[in-house]
Amino acid sequence: MALSPLISLSLTNACNKVTLYENTAAYNASTNAGGWGTPNINTSAITLAYVSVYPYSTVVTTPSAQGTGTIATVGPNNVFTDTTHISGTFAVGQALVGIGVAPGTIITGLLTGTGANNGGTYTVNIAQSVSSTTISGLTTSTNFYLKNGSTDVYAATAGAPTPGAFTALTNQTWTNPDGIYRVVYTITDGTDIYTNGEVHELFLCNLCNCRESLVAKLLNECDSKHLKDLKERLDQIDVFMYGIKAAFGCGDFATATSILNTASTYCSTLANCDCGCGC
Repeated sequence: MALSPLISLSLTNACNKVTLYENTAAYNASTNAGGWGTPNINTSAITLAYVSVYPYSTVVTTPSAQGTGTIATVGPNNVFTDTTHISGTFAVGQALVGIGVAPGTIITGLLTGTGANNGGTYTVNIAQSVSSTTISGLTTSTNFYLKNGSTDVYAATAGAPTPGAFTALTNQTWTNPDGIYRVVYTITDGTDIYTNGEVHELFLCNLCNCRESLVAKLLNECDSKHLKDLKERLDQIDVFMYGIKAAFGCGDFATATSILNTASTYCSTLANCDCGCGC
């Protein structure tokens, strides 16, 4: 057997916060063979767990690079040292993850690092002190820690170390636009690495807010000409949303994205939806 971690994400109406739901649940031989507990690991065995979110078109290599290294303040710089390089290529813009590594740590520049050399050094954006550990570089839009030294969403959860489904993180910062994203959930016990299967999420929060803004205007409009105009705009948004969801449901992500791009342009430049959330 092997653990098959499960995760899902949901945006709030504000479009700038996301909640993560941990859905792995306890092992059951007939209904949940990939769950927590014997013959799989349970949550107490986890040394590092994180969720990475990528645009659907990104070719995901998890991780993009990996090395045994440290992070420390050296002179004016916050420096990641790739003491013993393991695999891949570190690059500017990658998020660094590892036990003790601060959330949001990004490589900002190359010092002596070529991307793959032992002892290579790189500047990072956050001052911190991380002793020697395995550090991975991810080319990701957003990264969320579930367990990382100071963070552990599993320990206090009802039923731990073999909990049922639970809310892992709430109101986490989200700065990405509407679109289709691949969600990669990675768990390690220090020996083995477990990831979820292919998971994609469709986020239409901004477009939904645009629609609701038009509905509010429609309800408060008395002029018949303006009513007709607002109804036409609302109908167009509904057509867009139907097309996006239908294409996504069929796995035609290219078509869904094309319609979404057109809808976003319509919302922001033609529909006058005033959604106030980057639609």
